[in-house]
Amino acid sequence: MTAQGSRVSYQQRNKVESETLRTFKAERPSEYFSHLDDDLAAFKAYDSQRENLYRFGLTFPPEFFNNKSLIDLGSGTGEATVSLARWGAICTLVEMNPDALEVAKRVFSQHTNNFNQHSFINSSLYDLDLDLLKESFDISSSSGVFTHVADKAKAFGILASLAKPGGYVLYGDRNTLGGLQEMLQRYAIYQLGGQSDEKIVEIAEILFSEDIDRSQRSVARRTRRAIIFDRWVIQQQDDPSVNEVLTFFEQEGLEYVSSWPRIDFPGRGNSVLSDPRNLPALRDGARLIESLWMVLNKGESENILSCNPIQNNEKFYDQLEVIGESLRNHQINDRVDVGQLIDKFIHLGSSVTTNNAILSERLEQFSLEVQEFLKMIEASNDPQDIRKRIDSFKILFRGYTGVRHVDYVAFKPR
Repeated sequence: MTAQGSRVSYQQRNKVESETLRTFKAERPSEYFSHLDDDLAAFKAYDSQRENLYRFGLTFPPEFFNNKSLIDLGSGTGEATVSLARWGAICTLVEMNPDALEVAKRVFSQHTNNFNQHSFINSSLYDLDLDLLKESFDISSSSGVFTHVADKAKAFGILASLAKPGGYVLYGDRNTLGGLQEMLQRYAIYQLGGQSDEKIVEIAEILFSEDIDRSQRSVARRTRRAIIFDRWVIQQQDDPSVNEVLTFFEQEGLEYVSSWPRIDFPGRGNSVLSDPRNLPALRDGARLIESLWMVLNKGESENILSCNPIQNNEKFYDQLEVIGESLRNHQINDRVDVGQLIDKFIHLGSSVTTNNAILSERLEQFSLEVQEFLKMIEASNDPQDIRKRIDSFKILFRGYTGVRHVDYVAFKPR
């Protein structure tokens, strides 16, 4: 596997895994319906959403899973995997949290009629016996896991190695710029005294209760604490860009098939005979898509109005990448030069050149609100006062608050 030559030490990998396990043993972020009194109704709603995602979003229809062998790395409580089993996949679930794996067994027992055909492995993904499992599965899958590991390249190499030639890799994770607002939330919480789990919960509820409310209204009905632990208590959260994901695909000999939300740029493809595997064009077009994800507020309708390309875009995208790296994987003990960060957002706002006034106004408004927010955090240590001022924003921390997760499908050639 090409990703095996990583420089991340064994000790660092284990340290991050131990910290992540501690956080997610306290609150399990993958409990979407199993913890609810009306768990059957909640399951049906979630199962329906999963079918919509695969059939219409990823265009990877449920019928394809029938009689396919599938391995899921970091499966958690199995609630995102059990639908695939119901569609006919024979599943192997790999999870290092034994408590979550016990929930997964209960979920599969309740919602499948062939429980004994599925396997459950309590293990770190790094400790799998690849000599035994390599190229053993029609589909290898992992969702929301690699952002929390110290060595994504090695993890991705393992994921790719498990799929048979002619099989598929399903990968989902957060996004660097789509999650930029969440990194700003982390910065604020930690600056205002969020140095312990309970203090983080307290400050998050004051500053970002509306964001938590919106998440609870989705079909994945997690508890408020589970949402807070998944976003702000967890320390390792190194979200990859689209370019990094496509690079992982390329390094492992995989070919991009689809994604949801779409990374495809407006106007992609020029005829039915053109090669849909034009990776350089996909990389460039995805930069526009990520800038839209960063300021997502009201949903798809505003993206339609904003999708005209940014003119003279290299300066803007270069500055966007600098900002994304400045806040990437922000943790409690990290220090930020606020003056420099504000300057970066000033430069971002001034570098927007577009023939679409709507997109220009959104990006400039976002930049101004971030600058104001950073100055607020420096000037006040009163979360209640800051919350009042956040409520006046039009984009920052409003509505969707960016794009938090992207799912991808890749093909492994024979």
